[in-house]
Amino acid sequence: MQKVLQQLIELQELDTRRDVLIARLGDLPETVKTLEKQIGNEKEQNIIRQTGIEENESLIQSNKAKIEDLKEKIVRYKEQLYLVTTNREYDALTAEIEFNEEAVRTAEGQILQAGEENDRLREALERSEKNVQDMDAHLVEVRNSLEETQKQTEEEKAVIEAKRSELSAAIPRNFISMYTRVRNARNGLAVVALVRDACSGCHNRVIPQKRVNIYKRNQVITCDYCGRFLYASLEKEEE
Repeated sequence: MQKVLQQLIELQELDTRRDVLIARLGDLPETVKTLEKQIGNEKEQNIIRQTGIEENESLIQSNKAKIEDLKEKIVRYKEQLYLVTTNREYDALTAEIEFNEEAVRTAEGQILQAGEENDRLREALERSEKNVQDMDAHLVEVRNSLEETQKQTEEEKAVIEAKRSELSAAIPRNFISMYTRVRNARNGLAVVALVRDACSGCHNRVIPQKRVNIYKRNQVITCDYCGRFLYASLEKEEE
């Protein structure tokens, strides 16, 4: 049991060192993902904005051509007014003129609305493109920082992983299972020292009989409160 306990202590030390290496990356990996997602969303929105601008331009040109045709009709109808001989013909021509004049006003309103919408879209597109440029530049910086930090920790992490794999294979499966469960539940800390007669993980006092067995190191003892593996450390006791 003393061997198993020592192996668990060493495993915890390896995992703690690995956690420190991972922590050195900080929020860089998540920042890269967030920036990539934000840039992708902005670009998708810009495609939608650009499509809207093109559709509005097409509508504007179509209405301009429509207005020219309508105005030509109005001119012809007005010229025909001088040639009519009956009130019915006069009223019919007048109705056509009014109908086409209303159609001109409708088309002009659509042109005005599409133009205003394009002004808003172009302004939003310009802001968004500038924002994308800034985010792209920031993404390059974050990626470089991430790659540099990964290179710095890659070799040490590989050594730790190799040692950890070898050590895990030597520890009985039931202890590995318990260790993993406690480590996941206790913020990465599954093996802790006994300090001043208490578990240094949760700071609850350990009963005397358990303390005796912990100092003897002839059993694998766990804390009654947090479930962590406990071991005696002279250095901790001196502290």
